[in-house]
Amino acid sequence: MKGYDAIDMPLLRSRGPEPQQRRPHSVKVAMIAAATFIASLYAIGNIPPGIMETKWFDSWWRVDDERLMNNRPFEFFEIDAKETLEFHPCFEDFQCAKLKLPLDYFNGTYSNDTVSVAVVKLSAKVPLDDPSYGGPVLINPGGPGGSGVALALGIASQMQTIIGPGDGKGKHYDIIGFDPRGIAFTEPAARCMPNAAASWSWRLRQGTEGMLDSSNAALGRLWSMTHAYGATCGKASEEVEGSDIKQYMSTASVARDMLEIAEKHADWVKENTAGSTVSKEVSDSKTVKLQYWGFSYGTYLGATFAAMFPDRVGRVVLDGVVDIHDYHDALGQGSLHDTERNMNSFYTFCHGAGWRLCPLASSTASAEDVKQRVEKIIESLYHHPLALNTSEHGPEIFTYSDLRGIIFSALYQPQFAFTFVADILSAVEDRGGAVLNFLSYSLYPSHIYQCPLGNASVHIPYDQEVPTMAVLCGDGIDQTSTDIEQFEEYWHLLQGISPAAGSLWAMLKLTCVAWNIRPLFNFGNDENFYGNTSNPILWVSTTADPVTPLKSAREMHSRFPGSGLLIQDNAGHCSLSMPTACTYVRIREYFQNGKLPDEGTVCVPPTSPWSLNSTDPDSPFYDPSLGQPVYLAEEEFEVGMEAAKALEEWAAGHDFLGRHLAGPRVRETMAKALVRDWVAVDGVDGFGM
Repeated sequence: MKGYDAIDMPLLRSRGPEPQQRRPHSVKVAMIAAATFIASLYAIGNIPPGIMETKWFDSWWRVDDERLMNNRPFEFFEIDAKETLEFHPCFEDFQCAKLKLPLDYFNGTYSNDTVSVAVVKLSAKVPLDDPSYGGPVLINPGGPGGSGVALALGIASQMQTIIGPGDGKGKHYDIIGFDPRGIAFTEPAARCMPNAAASWSWRLRQGTEGMLDSSNAALGRLWSMTHAYGATCGKASEEVEGSDIKQYMSTASVARDMLEIAEKHADWVKENTAGSTVSKEVSDSKTVKLQYWGFSYGTYLGATFAAMFPDRVGRVVLDGVVDIHDYHDALGQGSLHDTERNMNSFYTFCHGAGWRLCPLASSTASAEDVKQRVEKIIESLYHHPLALNTSEHGPEIFTYSDLRGIIFSALYQPQFAFTFVADILSAVEDRGGAVLNFLSYSLYPSHIYQCPLGNASVHIPYDQEVPTMAVLCGDGIDQTSTDIEQFEEYWHLLQGISPAAGSLWAMLKLTCVAWNIRPLFNFGNDENFYGNTSNPILWVSTTADPVTPLKSAREMHSRFPGSGLLIQDNAGHCSLSMPTACTYVRIREYFQNGKLPDEGTVCVPPTSPWSLNSTDPDSPFYDPSLGQPVYLAEEEFEVGMEAAKALEEWAAGHDFLGRHLAGPRVRETMAKALVRDWVAVDGVDGFGM
């Protein structure tokens, strides 16, 4: 769920005009901040704070798109926030605006204060007055704390391909990304530290501590550090003259903002089509409905909107579903229900793929042998971190926490990450290798102290922990009465549920234990999250999601009568973790015609080393609760492949996760995965999914 790297923009630049100093790097930093989603290449969703602070995390998220970043410099602070949408050309093909909205919709406190919401739009491929114009689809990458602006810059074009009409007749949509309150380019920013130097220094110290089980003293140190940070945030809030944005960042407030964005856009369409005949569906602000695709935490945001405004729900896809009960308990134990199923798929993949795709397959006779070998490799770093080959940047080590964090993050995107993780594990076992040399180079920027000096332009990663804590801890049950013994019991409970992720995931609740800033408005408790919506919601889930399990999607599906549930049979976070034609056909049908998939629909990705085959009784991942897999007719296959290839082609142009090292094998397998075998189903030719 987590899209980590919150953006504390005032810490990175002043509000004044310093474009020459700031322009080269600030947008690039924003892209990094949203890497939780970008091109679904990795973690759409919850990366616990402990992972975020480790030194390797930032380097993995340096997915820079130079075409967007440098060819047309743009800064949000150069445009003024308006009470209506006023778009400006930005980032080549996009339009940007800043929308001035009320700080407090619900209580009327500080009635003159506002928030300035950063908005970016990729316009539909038809004019506003074209009968096929379908209006905007808002998107959210997860988090809480992810940047919708950066999400749109990264993948809006591919999303248009997925939901658009293709070569046929149908609706063409805008894609709108926005930064929620306190996040990224939306102002004011949520912050606790007095300046960038203090924030970066603390970030380094947190990263040095590692994860909860990195030593027998880690819990005590992290407990104290978390409480020190929480106290600093509390004091910073008390010292604010006037309103403090951290009290106005609840998901309910952001849901209300989304309604405003939809209404303001309808007004904008009406104003810009004066004299033309335009559908009221896209131009009447009093009746316009929200169209939305949210991922991970974005599903909680979407569900909140649907419960608050059931009569304003249009086409809403909620992908990688968060269970509200679990979320309200600081993302407690329910999130890890399918994590080990995902982790076990790595061992099965490795054993089945052989040594060429997974070096650990050599000298192992079974998936269980691979598992034991991996556990031994991880344990080897507990007392003896690996000294990496140094470069001109200086020394580096690779620790137990580093490796555990990398493995957990790989569960979000096995198709892209498992091969690289296998190479890392093999290199650690050999105490050296090219992939570790790459890590040595890539770790450098995130483990040294960085701060702008004079007019220098230097990349400084965002500190996203403050927005994450403000939203997650504020939305949920107050955790501040939890003592260290109770927390330790909870941590060990999570370790029992998922040895791969328990120590990392527990750090989410650890941050909330010390967070005492409560929002002035929340929508309510679990009982409020239900409703008969004006249009049915489409819920989407994979069968082995590391942090938003299938059972969560089923629970939320049951709370909204008439909604649909689409299941995709693969390990990974959200449907985009493995581009699948079957899934894209059904998401396109939903956006184009409002058609929901048949009850029990299970889309199976093409056969590959990462296949789960959960509908096959002979598979180690067989799940009897699933229905029969869906097979596509040839014409459906062509439609779905158009969308799948668009996503894969974007991914092929971006180096991430060391794919230039493990790349040839990854690309070869990806290419094979895009070619479906022709099969016969019940005597009818079709493509097997």
